[in-house]
Amino acid sequence: MRIDLHSLSWSLSGWRPYSWQLRRSMETGGWCQHDAGPFPATLPNSVHGVLRAVGVLPDWNVGLQSRDCEWVEHRHWEFTTLLAAGTVPAGEPVRLEADGLDYSGWIVVDAQIVATFSGALIRHRFDLTPWLGDGKAHHLSLVFDAAPAEQGQIGFTSRSTLFKPRFSYGWDWCVRLAPAGVWDALSLVVGRHAVSAIRTTSHLSDDHALGTVSATVHVRDGGARVIARVARDGTTVVQEPMMLAPGVQTIALRVDRPELWWPNGHGAQPLYEVTLHEVGVGEPREVVRLRTGFKRVTWRVADGQPADSQPWIMAVNGREIFIQGVNWTPMNLDWHGDSEDDYRRLIGMYVELGLNVLRVWGGAYLERARFYDLCDEAGLLVWQEFPQSSSGIDNWSPEEPAVIDRLCAIARDYIRRRAHHACTLLWCGGNELQAEQGKKVGCGVLLTLAHPALAALARVVDEEDPGTRFVPTSPSGPRFMANEDDVGKGLHAHVHGPWNFDGPMENWRRTWAKDDSGMRSETGLPSASSAAIIRKFAGDQQPWPASRTNPYWLHASSWWILDLPDAKDLEQYVALSQERQAEGLAIAAGRCKERFPACGGFIVWMGHDCFPCCANTAIIDFERQPKPAYLALQRVFRGAG
Repeated sequence: MRIDLHSLSWSLSGWRPYSWQLRRSMETGGWCQHDAGPFPATLPNSVHGVLRAVGVLPDWNVGLQSRDCEWVEHRHWEFTTLLAAGTVPAGEPVRLEADGLDYSGWIVVDAQIVATFSGALIRHRFDLTPWLGDGKAHHLSLVFDAAPAEQGQIGFTSRSTLFKPRFSYGWDWCVRLAPAGVWDALSLVVGRHAVSAIRTTSHLSDDHALGTVSATVHVRDGGARVIARVARDGTTVVQEPMMLAPGVQTIALRVDRPELWWPNGHGAQPLYEVTLHEVGVGEPREVVRLRTGFKRVTWRVADGQPADSQPWIMAVNGREIFIQGVNWTPMNLDWHGDSEDDYRRLIGMYVELGLNVLRVWGGAYLERARFYDLCDEAGLLVWQEFPQSSSGIDNWSPEEPAVIDRLCAIARDYIRRRAHHACTLLWCGGNELQAEQGKKVGCGVLLTLAHPALAALARVVDEEDPGTRFVPTSPSGPRFMANEDDVGKGLHAHVHGPWNFDGPMENWRRTWAKDDSGMRSETGLPSASSAAIIRKFAGDQQPWPASRTNPYWLHASSWWILDLPDAKDLEQYVALSQERQAEGLAIAAGRCKERFPACGGFIVWMGHDCFPCCANTAIIDFERQPKPAYLALQRVFRGAG
């Protein structure tokens, strides 16, 4: 039996650190009191989300009000619910399964600490039988510690060892809002179970004639009987009863002549339902329920690149396809409460844009299962990065063995949760990991499998999802950015940038006319948000002028303020900046696509805003409206211009 704890009523209370644990003052004997709440709460949610809903916090999207929310990070926060008598039958084992707790804290039953947790990006499991297995009523609390001291965009990657999503601490496209709370499934699992799922993957043979679903499970002492099934639109394709011996076992289900899954614009996206049930005493118990698809991805070196370059010409099911995508970044600052409607809207817009790839950038987190489900249905391949990103001062992955072990545990969990999806394209060690030649600081030389962290990640991918590509970092180089002086030297097999340019548009056009890159997985240009958004979210700030002396523009857009002397007011500034972005991106993407298969693809930095920036490189604004650049790229990607 599985009890969805999101369905229960919760309350939220804020405490000065550790006062919830002491409860009674040793000096006075008086009871320690929470200093915020209790407030009614729903899950999944963040502390910030609850506090904003009850009016304690202002709207952090308005003006400079995000600064008024930072005090939340310095408290302990307690989510509490009542488990009524009989919720857990007496004598039954019970386990708490928490798929997303951000970041660290304590599991508390009836004011007693029974477990601790740490890590926002990994699943947690707790045996609570000694405390909940008596059939009585109990109070269950999740107490979150103060936010850890992680770095935002600027700092030292080598010191980023916690793997809490770093964008939450401020990036060039968002302000600081470091949430605590529950962001994914939370349940109690009751009963004795012999079989537990580890991972599921799918594979298509070279000749496309045979699809194989491999489900790896752990079987407890005594073994277990199971029924494994693959179905298509409810019709059984394969079904096998079997007896499993104790230990780790892999079940292989073979599908003859499977329907092939294709990227958006190249065919259909047939999905197969996979189930595994434990059978024996009582009703069959579901162990696995998921959907997968069958595709085969191969890679070769782009025309004109050195033979030992990373391969960036992608073929799906034998057909070479130009990669056209965007970088997928968080949908909202308060990402714990992301809605399915928002996922559907954005993914639908990217399908209409003509994309076939979304790069899930390494400075954020593993998206929820619903995101990958929707990408499966939409034909959007997912390039998934592990949680590492550049930091400017040093961009060098951590080297401490304990930190590498922590990173590998997260990567292993990522793969076990998502590898079965038809949309899985590749795994990547992180964003822009590099250094100066012979140093561990600066930039220019991309990290390779010679770095112990990236070598360890490669081993994890090989163990967990063999056959799926692993890239140490994006870009893979050999140069970080293309340089016009190095055109023709074989140094631009896979690059990032540029994100802006100086001078007239003709300068930009000349740059792209000479381009020799084999793959571009980050290229962008800035533009302002709509005048309506800039005015709507100004609050008590001045929406004009667009300058580095205006605190409102500096708050989240300091990198992207353009000098446009012809703009006499906000509306003109918006129009000129958006026209420049649209024309420039169309030139860059169009040139890359014209050169295919000398260039494997073009991935825009970035897709959508998670904050109402006055200016940014996004092509979809905070209110999910397309900028002119979206429409210009649509003509390129859909072949109409």
